[in-house]
Amino acid sequence: MYLGHLHQAGLPLPAAIETALQYLRNTDFSCMETGRYPIDGERMFALVQTPLTQPWDGGKPEFHARYIDIQYLYEGEELIGYAPANEALAKTHDQLLERDIAFVAPIEGESRLYLTPGMFAIFYPGELHKPCRASHQPVAIKKVVIKIAKELITEA
Repeated sequence: MYLGHLHQAGLPLPAAIETALQYLRNTDFSCMETGRYPIDGERMFALVQTPLTQPWDGGKPEFHARYIDIQYLYEGEELIGYAPANEALAKTHDQLLERDIAFVAPIEGESRLYLTPGMFAIFYPGELHKPCRASHQPVAIKKVVIKIAKELITEA
């Protein structure tokens, strides 16, 4: 997991992640509709979302197997829960084959990441995260989730 801000430059990150961050820096999301936008076919794409944040205690941590998530907050404020990968946790809902997502039961000791506009969090395959949580009251947010196929990170 990595937490940062788009204004940080020259971070020691893999080239594919830097490509995604440059996309976020260079794209005007103010008029973009919700939806899926290709960056590199199925290997890298952006999902523009406008959810309403939910109470912290709601929802379940999720993880992915094939994609890295970059969760970038464009408007609003958001808490994201985080916990390291833990293969011992039982999946409560497993759609890894179909949609590359699985959920586990709520866990103790989740870290709370507080994001404001311009901030992003990177979650590697297996890392648990619970996005779209409200810091106080539920609010509408605009965010972009970039999906990066893990193979792009392991290619040299």
